[in-house]
Amino acid sequence: MSTVYIACSMIRSVGIDFSLLDILEEWIINQQLLPFTPGKMEDTSPDVIFKRDMKMLEKSDFIIADVNEPSHGVGMEIMYAYEHGMPVICVLNKENRPFSRMVDGSPHVYLIEYENKENLKTKLERIKLKDLLIEFCETCQNRTIHYEKVCKRCKNKGNSPKAI
Repeated sequence: MSTVYIACSMIRSVGIDFSLLDILEEWIINQQLLPFTPGKMEDTSPDVIFKRDMKMLEKSDFIIADVNEPSHGVGMEIMYAYEHGMPVICVLNKENRPFSRMVDGSPHVYLIEYENKENLKTKLERIKLKDLLIEFCETCQNRTIHYEKVCKRCKNKGNSPKAI
């Protein structure tokens, strides 16, 4: 079973809105995938957190990142995904703009902006993670995130991009 790593800021873990993480976990489970949510785990030392989270990143196939609050850790997790060819879905409440241009510019990131949690649920229901791939786009001439064979960067449907 594929694992989906759910990244979120843990700096203020006391104030994390677990209902957002619950929505993401439920969506992942409904797709018969296994969520890993470090934001809901017991706090421990930084070195234990680093080793645990890196081990789970290595085992994961996708990352879903709550980017509503700036976080160095979430940025590291997104960069790990980029370096290892993993698709990343970032979820952002429109009220929390601006969004990191570095992350938004990543060819492996698909941003879902939402207005409220019900709106997020509706948007998530339309996405099947197993159809989200990093593929070569002949138009972009880059490895980019594709959903249902459509490049999310240039919207090119192309002639069946080659998987990388």
